[in-house]
Order: sequence, then structure tokens, then C-alpha cells
Amino acid sequence: MKHQVGTVKALWRYPVKSMDGEQLNIAKIEKSGLVGDRYWAIRDEEKDELSSVRKLPALLQCSAKYLSEPQVDQVGSDIPQVTITLPDGSRFNSNDEDKNSRISDYLKKDVSLWPLQPRSNWQFYRLKTMNGEAALKKQFNVTHALPDMSSISWSKLLELSIFSTPLGHYYDIYPLHIISSNSIEKLKSLDDQSDFDCKRFRANMYIESMDKNAHFDEFDWVGGLLYIGDTIIKCESKTVRCSMPAQPQPGINKDTHILRTLERQTERHLGINATIIKAGTINDGDPVYWVPESKYSMSKFFRPISNKIRNALIQAMLKATDKLGKG
Repeated sequence: MKHQVGTVKALWRYPVKSMDGEQLNIAKIEKSGLVGDRYWAIRDEEKDELSSVRKLPALLQCSAKYLSEPQVDQVGSDIPQVTITLPDGSRFNSNDEDKNSRISDYLKKDVSLWPLQPRSNWQFYRLKTMNGEAALKKQFNVTHALPDMSSISWSKLLELSIFSTPLGHYYDIYPLHIISSNSIEKLKSLDDQSDFDCKRFRANMYIESMDKNAHFDEFDWVGGLLYIGDTIIKCESKTVRCSMPAQPQPGINKDTHILRTLERQTERHLGINATIIKAGTINDGDPVYWVPESKYSMSKFFRPISNKIRNALIQAMLKATDKLGKG
């Protein structure tokens, strides 16, 4: 049975990975995600691999907009050009001859701007060294144990230990990221000193909760389905947060207390990752209906126990990856 849990309050796409993006009134949703989301990315020429905000946080203070509307599953030269605005207000286009020198001068690092590459170009996505515990601790800015990683599938973890992003995509793990207003209000009630602007968390969709209860609504949605517009969306997992939300962004100041609150209250989780069951169109203001996972589902029954086991095995695997790399 469908339960209305809220309405779509805001939609965002990010033309260039790790840069500020565009708020939309209408979003086309395909199996590969929100059309136009992260179709461009920055490549670190010194390391010869794709980079991100976790490695180059200054990217967050840049913004990008398309010069024409992107279409479904475009790659390479078919992807529309973008205009990039630097923090000082200067601009350049992705087809300008000096684009790479402009962004490199700003970052003080040799980088290049790349449109999305096809899955077949797997060498483009490959990391120079496998991602293990040490690399992830650096990304999450922790010196102790890593956050609970059990919500991420084995196949995704294996892929992301070898490649910068899922092959053929520039998003981090899953196609969609969703946050509810109740989660933001819950954080504010727990820490009134920090700035929990929802834009900090770079979701594709911000849902205005119907029942105002200052609860982490979307955590309860995991395993179920969301019906929005003519789309059907599968709620896959909680989103594990890296250090990115604490970084400064256009109109948002740096706030390291954000991470401490998430560490204490949610074990570094906020929002959910999602995949698309049925493609379609979502409009700002659309009602959001949730169908929970069946109460008879065996995975739901065993999830608390299996997650603890999975997390222990994942942590062991990451440690082993580091040893393998040194060996």
C-alpha cells in the first residue's frame, strides 16, 4: 500500500562532478540517473586518474551550467558544453582552448576537464593503486574506525576499489541521492550551532516531509519503493558521508562541526542512495509515495544481523587491500 511521505521540494543536477550545480523545476529520470547529472569531471593529470571533491575540495567553490539541454545517456563529444564560473566570478566554457589551464591555475594543480567516457574505456576510470582502508580513512577524514559500510553492495565495493567511479558514470556509487526535510530538522534539533543547509549534502532530490516529526525519515525507506511522478525508485541504502559536507561552497561556510554531529548521531550517514526501476519525469511539487519493503521479507528480518557481519568483513577486506598493495 502506498503512503504519501512528502512532496518534492527541490531537484538538482550537477553538470560537473564536485562543482555547484543547477536547481531544476523538472527532471528527466532514466535508469542511469537524473539526465545531465555529472556528465563532466576533473582528471588529475599528475596522478593520471579522475579526481573529486574529497581530493580537491576547492572544486566545490566553482559552479557549472549547461549551454544546452543534455539528453539521455550521452557520452564523449555528444555531451553539451558547460560554462564554469570560478570563485572570483570569471568564466570559461568547456570548449575553450584554455579551459584546462584556467582550472589548473585556480586549483594550483595540473588537471583537465573530461566529458563522460563510455564503460568500454575502463582504463580511463582505473585507479593507480587500489582503494583500501588507508585511502578511505583519508577520504572520510577519520583516524579511527571507518563508518559502517555495510549498506554498500559487495559488487559496488569491489568496483570502487579498482575504479574511481562506477564504469561509465561519474556519480560516486548509486545514480540518485535523496534527503528529506525531517532529517535536516532532526540535525538542527541535535546541534543548533551548525549550519545544516540542505545544499551542503548535494542531493539530487530534497523531499519536504509530510509528517513533521524531526526523524531521519529516509532511513526507514531503505528496501522500499518511492513513486514520484511516473517514476518508480528503489531505496537502496543509507548514504555514507565523507568530509565533503563540512567544506565551503557558494553561499555556505566551512563547518567542521557538521561531521562531528553526523559521527555521534548517525554513524556518518545521512540521506539515501537510490536506483531507478521505472524511468520518467519528476516535477518540483510532485507528491512522494512510499511502499515499504514487505514485512515478510527475509532480507528485512535478517538485515540488522547481516549488516554487522557484512561490515566486519568489509573492514577486514579493506585492510587486506592495503596489505596487498604494499606487497
